[in-house]
Amino acid sequence: MSGSRSDLENLGIGMFCAPIFTVTLQPTIYLKHAKMQGLPLSMNPKMLWRGTTASMCNETGQAGLQFLTTGFIKRWAGVHRGRALTPLEDAAGSAAGGAVSALWVSPVELVMIQQQRFGGSVAHTLCRIQRNFGWYGFSRGYLATGLRDSVYVIGMLSATPFMEKEMKRLGFGAATGSVVASLAAGVAAGVLSCPFDCIKTCMKGDLERENFRGFADTGRHLYRNGGFGRLFHGVEWRCASLFGGFFVVSACTTLLDQHCPAGSDLNLLGRLADGLSLSAA
Repeated sequence: MSGSRSDLENLGIGMFCAPIFTVTLQPTIYLKHAKMQGLPLSMNPKMLWRGTTASMCNETGQAGLQFLTTGFIKRWAGVHRGRALTPLEDAAGSAAGGAVSALWVSPVELVMIQQQRFGGSVAHTLCRIQRNFGWYGFSRGYLATGLRDSVYVIGMLSATPFMEKEMKRLGFGAATGSVVASLAAGVAAGVLSCPFDCIKTCMKGDLERENFRGFADTGRHLYRNGGFGRLFHGVEWRCASLFGGFFVVSACTTLLDQHCPAGSDLNLLGRLADGLSLSAA
């Protein structure tokens, strides 16, 4: 998906899609984080959309970097090998893009989780973390975040487009293929990445390390207190979030292919907005 476009196009696509699915799916993020940490669930809109500002910063940077780095890696690998990438090589490029983008995602998501749990503004949360835990505190949970995002990007930028092509080959329409591929990839990526996401969330919610210390210790603690199933708390909300996000990305990239062929860097976002308007009409 992203290997055929320029770095500018990939960055623009990711940053355009992110605000759409972030605002729409923010309640699933809150519900997932609350369930993973064993906190009471609330359907109060103020709670459901708490941390949206930090989440938008996270998702916009995350999606932009994931498209940018994954596209760059896939293009480099394709040129280096002198042929089209195999599905396994394509997935490896996506995994690498996810790990690199986690350098941005991890600290920003830390702020969002702390804000969701304790309230306060983004600025107040940033200052509190730096004051109490130093700059090193922002690195907490990177390994779990990197592993989670590697699986996530494989689902979004490798599995979803691969299944869309297969659905098209079997004679299904573009809309049907997009929904089925997004649903299948979202559920698979959501389930496979949930243990990493659960460990990450618990670590970032407990900066004081009262219950959760390092990556391995957090995994053992969760297993001792709930068995293997404890690592999958919130999996339903994670799958719902990934399905929605994958579908938005799939729809936007399909519109881009129709209205803005690869290589047309100029006025990329304007053309995408025009495509969305035409589609709505």
